[in-house]
Amino acid sequence: MQAPKAEKLGDIAQIFNGVLESVDAKEFPSDSQFFRYELIQPTHLGLFNNIHNSSVTARSSPLPPDYFLHKNDILVKRLNPDIVVLAEKDLPHTTFSGNLFVIRVSSDHYCPAYLACLLENQGFSGRTGNIVGSIAAIKSISAKSLAGLIIPFAEYEKQKLIGEIWLLSKKRRKLLSQLIEEDRRLIAGMLKKDQPSYRTNK
Repeated sequence: MQAPKAEKLGDIAQIFNGVLESVDAKEFPSDSQFFRYELIQPTHLGLFNNIHNSSVTARSSPLPPDYFLHKNDILVKRLNPDIVVLAEKDLPHTTFSGNLFVIRVSSDHYCPAYLACLLENQGFSGRTGNIVGSIAAIKSISAKSLAGLIIPFAEYEKQKLIGEIWLLSKKRRKLLSQLIEEDRRLIAGMLKKDQPSYRTNK
């Protein structure tokens, strides 16, 4: 069967809007009947394809398995979608906020990392947005607009290569950021050491 040249995102992936936030689990004793989950929020997504934090939420009923994060899930912010994160491992008992979308690829013709790269670098999420708010312009995307995105097809090996380069670029940026920060600390330490003392003897 010949693969198509392009398809709508909604035809090659499932799109989940996150759960409505419930109550802070800290408000309930550990022996209560509430179900506790790690919750990923938009502010927890990092620039380097990382999830650097999470909060804890409690719910009165259990979540369905679809709302736990799996390897190769693509996380996109609902508001001001500036970065995209590809989950590189399963995150059991971890769910995601209603301010996030999770895109879960269901077609064998498309590589998740390739789709994540397209969504972040080609401005697809920005092109689907609406401007809302009276004070500041806020870009907002919907599940319907995401589902209607046209995804260009490439041979799977090329998709895989593009995805790998995208992930490697994230790792390089992280290493460069760490090196720059280490240089700053080194310079600051040297300057502090060499600063003259202005204290005078009384």
